[in-house]
Amino acid sequence: MPVPERLALDGLILRRALVADATALFEAYAGDPEATRWLAIPTVPAVEHTQEFLVQCQRDWDAGESFVFAMTVPGNDRPFGAIDLRIEGFQASYGYALARSHWGRGFASRALKALVDLALAQPGIWRAWAFCDAENPASARVMEKAGMSFEGRLRRWHIAPNVSGEPRDCLAYAKVR
Repeated sequence: MPVPERLALDGLILRRALVADATALFEAYAGDPEATRWLAIPTVPAVEHTQEFLVQCQRDWDAGESFVFAMTVPGNDRPFGAIDLRIEGFQASYGYALARSHWGRGFASRALKALVDLALAQPGIWRAWAFCDAENPASARVMEKAGMSFEGRLRRWHIAPNVSGEPRDCLAYAKVR
């Protein structure tokens, strides 16, 4: 699937995340326990962990498996969040996180909608989907605003290590063509 390294949206730029973004992303959300509360990974204790993650992101991008975009605003290239597009056969899935200072401003839903539309425009992609913790209504709203429809509750689907070590229920959303 051809994936552009940069997408300019209304008031938002999505660009390929770089290892050089590690400090900005760590400070924006990766090191913030509240911003990472619902993620499937623990809050990272040091910027070096974010650097390691971004090195792997570069490999995955080059292999065509996963595409992590940094979120920035026009005129300021310092990222405040990230969104991941993963291609798995005939479907695409997503994950996203951003700084609390940018919550509630429509950035995540605009980014998600753009990447859902990009994936579903490809001939071999039929389904775009994502999930969120059942106790995270803000993320559910992001998916709804991005044009995805609620499909159901996935019982004991994922572990949010910042909340509990036990598998938690999730809400699944998708858009299909």
